[in-house]
Amino acid sequence: MRESKGFTLVEVLVVLALFGVSVSLLVIVFSRGVDFSLSLEERSERVRRTALLFWDLQRKFFGAERIYIEGDSVYMVTSGGDYFPGMVRCAYVFRDGNLLYYEDRDVGGDIYGVTGKGKIVGRFRDFRVVAVEGNRELSVYDGLPSRVRVYVDDKVFTFEVSGGRVLSGLRKP
Repeated sequence: MRESKGFTLVEVLVVLALFGVSVSLLVIVFSRGVDFSLSLEERSERVRRTALLFWDLQRKFFGAERIYIEGDSVYMVTSGGDYFPGMVRCAYVFRDGNLLYYEDRDVGGDIYGVTGKGKIVGRFRDFRVVAVEGNRELSVYDGLPSRVRVYVDDKVFTFEVSGGRVLSGLRKP
């Protein structure tokens, strides 16, 4: 018999098959890591937007002199505006999964007559506002309720308006 100085075709094919399986496993692990990272980033962004909305609503309800609630929209006259100093009219309106914020410096006229281009606060699955008087939740309200409850996705914000101060809390339904 002759001595072989190389590898046989079968040996080369086995090594290539093992190498291919190893690379495919690494690609699967890497892609799952990237997918997890992207989903974590989305969840983190959603939590950030919800927290910013909470603090923004708290500031606006704190300075509110009048609030008009109608289902998935809330209009108010408040001193807690984003763009203008002093009293402003502002509105949060939920349309097609987007929560829009409007602000107008003209506080005269209808409270729900806020004009201008709405700024997108964020995308949410659900946004609903109710006034709470006693044990009743009112989806339509005009005035200054004792409490306002805001439902955002799976979170519930309750803002208590009493004696010129707002106490707020967060609970899961």
